[in-house]
Amino acid sequence: MEEQIKINLPINLGLNDGTICPQSCIDVMQAHKSITSLRNYTSSLNNPVLDVISEVDGVQPENIYLAHGSGPILKQCIPHLVKSKITGSASKMFKHLISRNAFPIISGRLTYFKVPLKAGNAGLQIKLLPLDQHTNWKLRVEDVVETLNQGDGLVYICNPNNPTGQLMLTREEIISLLEQYPKSIFWVDEAYVQYIDRSEHQPLSDLVPKYNNLFVSRTFSFAYGLAGVRMGYLLGPPEYISEFRSQVTDYCFGTLQEQLAIAALTDKEHLPKLHAMTAKDAAQITEVLEKHGIEVIPSKTHFLLCRFSGTRRTGKWLAEQLLERGIKIKHFVPVQNERYDEFFRITLGVDEENDYLCQQLDAILSN
Repeated sequence: MEEQIKINLPINLGLNDGTICPQSCIDVMQAHKSITSLRNYTSSLNNPVLDVISEVDGVQPENIYLAHGSGPILKQCIPHLVKSKITGSASKMFKHLISRNAFPIISGRLTYFKVPLKAGNAGLQIKLLPLDQHTNWKLRVEDVVETLNQGDGLVYICNPNNPTGQLMLTREEIISLLEQYPKSIFWVDEAYVQYIDRSEHQPLSDLVPKYNNLFVSRTFSFAYGLAGVRMGYLLGPPEYISEFRSQVTDYCFGTLQEQLAIAALTDKEHLPKLHAMTAKDAAQITEVLEKHGIEVIPSKTHFLLCRFSGTRRTGKWLAEQLLERGIKIKHFVPVQNERYDEFFRITLGVDEENDYLCQQLDAILSN
């Protein structure tokens, strides 16, 4: 008889929770044992963490905007940038009033859906470019070039991409576009970039001081396992960073948040350990899915995009089956006219969660 795995249900492998936090962060939390250890504010601009980010990412403190996760940054800053581009030009204002196409948001058809979805709800023009198996799950530079030749816009690049787990564009390709289209904005969402070894891909943070049309967003939620603390930051040109800071109050990070951020960024042992753990867990789940004929797109992150083919089964169907067994996974809603019925995404859990997931997948897909 198959041994039953004991686990607390439900488990959520549909929301991209973090993986594990660095041991140095545990040390920080354990150091706060006094009833007065958190009674004081840190500096109003969080200068200690700004200094560490500056050193790690090759920027200056005036290039950094702190916030409670990268989600709030996307929601606040992208509409502001698009609006500033439109209102700063009489011709763009006229075009926007006529067609809503003065400064579109440009991205791939299969990417972090909240960006195009919320932009569309706000009345902004969205242009979704091919991104599927025919493009090897990446954006094609020629498609971006063709679109920008029709007019400037904000290009949203989730790198590596959610949900495909692949780089949308390489560093070299993005540099070429930055230089070719200086009046367009390139937003590189590096929420998952720490899952990739720097020998394979160099993040773009160090390019921010050089290009005034480049923005890079980051979070501590995923690779640093600190989603429950809600910390993120944006790197960009000082004039825009100053505008974003003016819209919120000082003391963005509390003392504990600041100390955890510094510990995470300076822990030299964490990311190599994370890379090995992620590879092991992804291989375990991939083996079960592929045994049942499900395509698993190779991922550089802690989640797997999967696809049914040659069957009537859908991502929604599997999500419903797993939910009955106490597991949540991600299936996809339509964006504009784009449908993703055959797809689903699984976020890697801890060992016990992954074991239970594999057991339940095997039982469901064997029927």
